[in-house]
Amino acid sequence: MENNQNFEQQLNQFRYLKEQRDMFQGQFEIINASLGNLFTTKRTLDSLLEGVNENDEILIPIGGLASIKATIKDTKNVLVSVNQDTVIEKTVEEAIEFLSQLIDQHNTQLKFLKERIFALDMNLQGMNQMLQNRMGQQ
Repeated sequence: MENNQNFEQQLNQFRYLKEQRDMFQGQFEIINASLGNLFTTKRTLDSLLEGVNENDEILIPIGGLASIKATIKDTKNVLVSVNQDTVIEKTVEEAIEFLSQLIDQHNTQLKFLKERIFALDMNLQGMNQMLQNRMGQQ
């Protein structure tokens, strides 16, 4: 009887660790997608420094697969969302520096999540082996 309780506890712990691993994996995927967006934005800002001129025509995505044509009025300043409700004007250089800091933060978060996922994977593998051995003994 006590053996069954111990097995159930270990099985519940395995499930809990699996949920934790899945949660970290989900966070990793969200941050990784955000990092891709940051790189794209930074490349776009870099191109502003390299030769986009006022009155050049560009395409602006407006959602989904749709874009509109627009003319650049200011190549020196951009509007940057610093949180969900706040947009501030920065020079292109300041915006690139801001994005570089966000990229560094994202990379740090990704490294932490990779380490957690790896540690959980190791624990899950060990527990899985142990649970399988116990199931084979019953």
